[in-house]
Amino acid sequence: MIWLSEEDKRILDEMLGEVSKEEMLRNWRRFMEFTPIPSGSPQEREAIGFIKERLEDYGLEPQLYWFYGYVSEPKYARLRVLSPLEVEVQCTPYRQVGSTGPEGIEGDVIYISPEEIGRVDCRDKIVLAEQRVAGEWMGLRDGLLLRLQRMGVKGLIVIEQDSYMPTVCHQRADFSVSGNPTPDNIDRIQSIPAIVHVSNRDGELLKTLAKDGGMRVHIVSIVETGWRKLPILTAEIRGVKDPERFLLVHGHVDTPPFSPGVTDNASGVTAMLELARIINKYRGHLRRSVRFAFWTGHEIGRYAGSTWYNDNFWFDLRYRCIGCLNVDSPGAEGATTYRAVGIGELEELSRESIKAVRGVEVEERRWPTRAGDSSFWGTGLPQTIVVSARPKDLYDPFVNYSGGGWWWHTPYATMEHGDVNILAMDVKVNLNFIWRMTNCPILPLNFVPYAEEMVKILRDMQQKAEKVRPYFDIEPVIRRAEEFRELAVKLEEAAKKLEERGLPEKEMELLNHCLMWVSRHINPVAHSNTEKTEQMSMEYFGRVPFQRIYDVVKLAEMTLPYSHEFHLLRTKLLRQRNYVEDGFYQANMLIRETLKQLGLP
Repeated sequence: MIWLSEEDKRILDEMLGEVSKEEMLRNWRRFMEFTPIPSGSPQEREAIGFIKERLEDYGLEPQLYWFYGYVSEPKYARLRVLSPLEVEVQCTPYRQVGSTGPEGIEGDVIYISPEEIGRVDCRDKIVLAEQRVAGEWMGLRDGLLLRLQRMGVKGLIVIEQDSYMPTVCHQRADFSVSGNPTPDNIDRIQSIPAIVHVSNRDGELLKTLAKDGGMRVHIVSIVETGWRKLPILTAEIRGVKDPERFLLVHGHVDTPPFSPGVTDNASGVTAMLELARIINKYRGHLRRSVRFAFWTGHEIGRYAGSTWYNDNFWFDLRYRCIGCLNVDSPGAEGATTYRAVGIGELEELSRESIKAVRGVEVEERRWPTRAGDSSFWGTGLPQTIVVSARPKDLYDPFVNYSGGGWWWHTPYATMEHGDVNILAMDVKVNLNFIWRMTNCPILPLNFVPYAEEMVKILRDMQQKAEKVRPYFDIEPVIRRAEEFRELAVKLEEAAKKLEERGLPEKEMELLNHCLMWVSRHINPVAHSNTEKTEQMSMEYFGRVPFQRIYDVVKLAEMTLPYSHEFHLLRTKLLRQRNYVEDGFYQANMLIRETLKQLGLP
């Protein structure tokens, strides 16, 4: 339930009037002087220093932390075709661990189609492959790269999938582990010595040459990998009624390699500064606290900053944080609409925040992705991003994100692709979200649409695995999820009844505690595949809900139900099914107990 007092509504209107395009434009242009910003660079330290100075100017007391992040910074790449003709093709190196050294590597090239990648012999060959891979919207990643490495591939030339703007190369990453690696997962980071990216247009030429046979190339790909000392900056604005609970508002400071990052994420930093300036001015009216966090290690550290913060402030986040708002890619030129909202307990609040500013209903919904420093799913925090997008005719479907601008992760992400008028709109939407999240007496977490979607997803998953139902099914999870859906409705009704009773403090506290901990039980099983203090693997990169049991679909694809591989996977799925079912059980039990304490049926 979303409910604000008339006084809070009046104050919110005042705050919206405080949004200053002039102030934001000054900060935005100043920040762009530091870009590009690789993590661990002098530019990054200068940028953090600028942010710190501005926060202090606005009356905040920022806290600076230092940590070591494992980063892989691409420096340089060169691709020369030696035969059947001699030509140099522009390319960019992946964000990866492997490096050829200045001498480079030379080898024969074979083209492998998206459907055959990872299934065709490629030992000691340089593989020409598509960024688009069958069934994978983000292309060559983690599991597939490791498979190619085990097959003995010598190097990779990856063809950019962007046919919308066929002459650009978007800087891509290997998407292996999340954050700093450990002894248990460092081997999940592939070490193929050369992975270079070529444009869609140039890729078509290379495909023609490779298919004719006899193609040979020389590749240089220089990537510097190691531990670097990185800064993180935070600043908290304390609430006056419930200061121990806080909303985490965060965004990354570093930019993609070789990119000025005007909307990824110079605009996000600018928006956060403006939000901090305005909220601090009205801090005396703030019910709960707001904590701003400026991450580093996002682009070349696999979200090193946000994962380090989760590791080091886990108890603080687990027991005090009411949710996370990611601020990334606002203010993109042409981003005049809002395409979708994330499915989850913050969906209703996101919709209402957009409607309050733009007066429109958002029709599309999406399962939240792993991108954007969503490093808190295992901890169980509600997470979302509320940001504008370019309309369909201007939206490049091959990017992620910059509002759908074709310049995403390219050197072309310069100031003309930012729009301060649109940034002001995004700031107002985020301000609406923050104020409601912090000042609604009852936390505005609505699990009803979330539960409905989860039941649909689970039923669809079961249908795809119908073939193996006699051997394994996920019906126990579905029954718990259906029960959760019914209880979520009662939870919403309970919030409305408390409002009718005049919002008694003791009862509100019971309900708010319940709402926070339902998230802690549900989010880890819906979004993560690891323990609550760990970071999930990035194999599915957030596109797959219920990662723990998603492989039931793979089980159904196996030919024989009594094969060695079948038994291994079935055993794993049984254990993971128990984990997911228990998440729903704990949430359901908590809701029932809370309703009982509130004297509600």
